[in-house]
Amino acid sequence: MIREQKRSLMKRRIIAIIVSSALIVLLIPVIVLVAYISTTEVFVDVDDTKYLIRYKDGVYAMYSKDGEELPLDGEFGYYVTEAGTLIELDSETGSYEIAAILDTEDNEELGTNSRILMFPKKSKDEIRSLTVYNDTGSFTFHRYNILKDKQDDSYDFSIKGAPFVSYDPDTFSDLYVGAGYTISTRKIQDPIKDENGEFSEYGLVSETRVNDEGEEYTYEPAYYVITDMDGEKFKVIIGDMLVTGGGYYAQYVKVEGKTETKRDAVYVLAPDFIKSVFEPVEYFATPLISYPMTMNTYSTVKNFMFSQRDASDESGYRTVLGFSYVDMDDRENTLNHYNAYEFISSNFKGYIPDGTNIAAMLNSIYTPSYVEVTKLMPTDEDFLKYGLAEEVEGENGEKTVEFMAEYILSYDYEIPEDEESGVESSKIRPWIMISKKNDNGNYYVYSVIYDAESEDSEFLYSYDMIVEVEGHTFDFLEWNKMKWITKNYVSINIAHCESITIESPNYSATFELDNEESSQDKGPSSTNLVVNATDSEGNDISTFPGISFLDKENRVWTITESQITCVSSTGKELSITDAYYAYNKIGSQVRVVPGTITTQSGAVVKVTADRVIITSPSGEETSYIRYGTGHFRKFYTTLITATLENSYEMTPEEESALINDSSRLLLTMTIKNIEGESDVYKFYSIPNASRKAYVTINGNGGFYVLTNRVNKIVSDAQKFFADEIIDPDAKN
Repeated sequence: MIREQKRSLMKRRIIAIIVSSALIVLLIPVIVLVAYISTTEVFVDVDDTKYLIRYKDGVYAMYSKDGEELPLDGEFGYYVTEAGTLIELDSETGSYEIAAILDTEDNEELGTNSRILMFPKKSKDEIRSLTVYNDTGSFTFHRYNILKDKQDDSYDFSIKGAPFVSYDPDTFSDLYVGAGYTISTRKIQDPIKDENGEFSEYGLVSETRVNDEGEEYTYEPAYYVITDMDGEKFKVIIGDMLVTGGGYYAQYVKVEGKTETKRDAVYVLAPDFIKSVFEPVEYFATPLISYPMTMNTYSTVKNFMFSQRDASDESGYRTVLGFSYVDMDDRENTLNHYNAYEFISSNFKGYIPDGTNIAAMLNSIYTPSYVEVTKLMPTDEDFLKYGLAEEVEGENGEKTVEFMAEYILSYDYEIPEDEESGVESSKIRPWIMISKKNDNGNYYVYSVIYDAESEDSEFLYSYDMIVEVEGHTFDFLEWNKMKWITKNYVSINIAHCESITIESPNYSATFELDNEESSQDKGPSSTNLVVNATDSEGNDISTFPGISFLDKENRVWTITESQITCVSSTGKELSITDAYYAYNKIGSQVRVVPGTITTQSGAVVKVTADRVIITSPSGEETSYIRYGTGHFRKFYTTLITATLENSYEMTPEEESALINDSSRLLLTMTIKNIEGESDVYKFYSIPNASRKAYVTINGNGGFYVLTNRVNKIVSDAQKFFADEIIDPDAKN
């Protein structure tokens, strides 16, 4: 019983606790709501928008009806409403005052965070032109049709006066966005005026100022003018920077025809938005010194000429070198089959261009390392200042400025057709004028473009900019002559060689090459080369690729450099029982027969390891070297592996004295090709340099070879006639 009573009492207590808990839970929202209402005040703005002043987290703050806290003015700590009203709120007590009610005038607009735009925002698509005036000068971006040479609203922007100049899209974007979106960080309340009613206090008018050195100068504020697609103009004057660095003072000018009216207000524009207005036009221009080529075509230039200033030359310039790219179709199976370039300047005639270095040089022009655009649309004074021109006095005493750069590069370039962009194929001739090195080790460059297809190279256009280029881009301007040529000074394919003559004081030899029996259908070939050689010591030797003849029994004998075969009249190969193998003088194993073989014509053929000797019925003897072609190829290898060691500079007078001294001439070698052209190589001993021999090719010098290599050419020629082993790699 007692147990049951206890259970009943416990049950009632539990129920009471549950009920009490439920009542407490129900009361919590009521308490919170009462507290919320007691700490919230409603503020109605000028545009009837309601805002809440609420106590939260121990402080009072201002909120939108959606519960979002309003932004604070960064400078004074005011809350800013959508209408731009500034509210000064005490965070401890919740009391507030209206600090200011922003109101717009004229064509002002309210932007984000209730900041005032000086005029309605102008996007890029709405702008026809943008002109900037600052202490570096003035410039204009306008919409321009280059093909029709006129303004055209349907085209993109170009720099006025320099339509072919590209500009950086990012820097131009900074300019037109900042100029077209004049959202101010603040509008000055009751700005100070001077005695003329102007805002000179803020640097918004012209005035005389004193610089840090105490010198007077005329200060002119920067300004810009936007013309929109409807022809309406919007002008903004940019004054001094705030002492805090937080922006620039600015003033709007209303433009109506030729009448300008300054708005009686001063704004502050953020520095990041407006800084581009203070930049020179060069800041926006993309540097360019040559026509934009492609990776596939930059190396295919024709008629490349490189000249340097030289007062001793009548023209004022001397040719450093000239070369031209040779299309594969034009050089396939020719002397220049493997040479992509050929020299066209006389001072390098006979030498072989170094295609790798030439391509590297052209690549440096195609992809130069720019410092900056130094001057866009330069004047005569600019050309003089940057070492690209000189002042010349005429016969009547009148002075004119003429282009006179330290270096000039020119070449012909074929612009490939591009159907997609509508570009037609054409040939242009860029002229690249380069100054001497400046104090920074760089160069100033100016370029113009001519029509390479017109007879008088008609001027087409220029990029109209002086560009500073990093010095290493033009390292080739100071290259040693050796950089332009290959070290191997003989490169003619043996299949294209017609004759070789060598003449030294004590020995001479001539080699006549006959390749008529070698098929050239698949490229240069010397398979059936025949060499007829004579020398000053009375040797007369001919090589042969092989001979065949009939003997008196109608058997066909075939003799090659290494084999002998005999075939019956029925076509069956016969065994030559007395044939045997022997080694010839150059160490090759060949097949020989004892005795002689008599041909149907009565000639007698004798076959040894070294010679095939044919004696005619009349007693005339013809001797062939069995290993002659291979032997001669060894000698030829000596020639094509010979190399120039380095350049050897002499004055014209010194060179003339050397080459006209017959006692100094070591060797003259003439190589004639199948096209009838000859290259003449002459080697001279250099005074006080016994190991060096000065070389000229077709009269062009400037290099030396090792004397022992010159001697080896003579020595190996003598070894050919003496049936001695020739080692092209040996020093002697």
